Amino acid sequence: MALKVKLRASGKKLTPYVSEVKTSGRVQKAFAEKIGHPVGSCVASKVKKGMKVTEIRDIVRKCAKDYRGTKLF
Repeated sequence: MALKVKLRASGKKLTPYVSEVKTSGRVQKAFAEKIGHPVGSCVASKVKKGMKVTEIRDIVRKCAKDYRGTKLF
């Protein structure tokens, strides 16, 4: 387990708090194997230096589209 600082928005205020994040569980490993690594390699192969943020977002959406609804187990 890792600790992560998160922000809670309440009105115009942001309140920081510390939360536990599970990083080595069964679900996290399955996600990395079936979705995370394939989508990450697709994005890495298509993103080039100097691209606009909107272009990168479109690439991420296109790469992730094939993995939508993937069963982890």
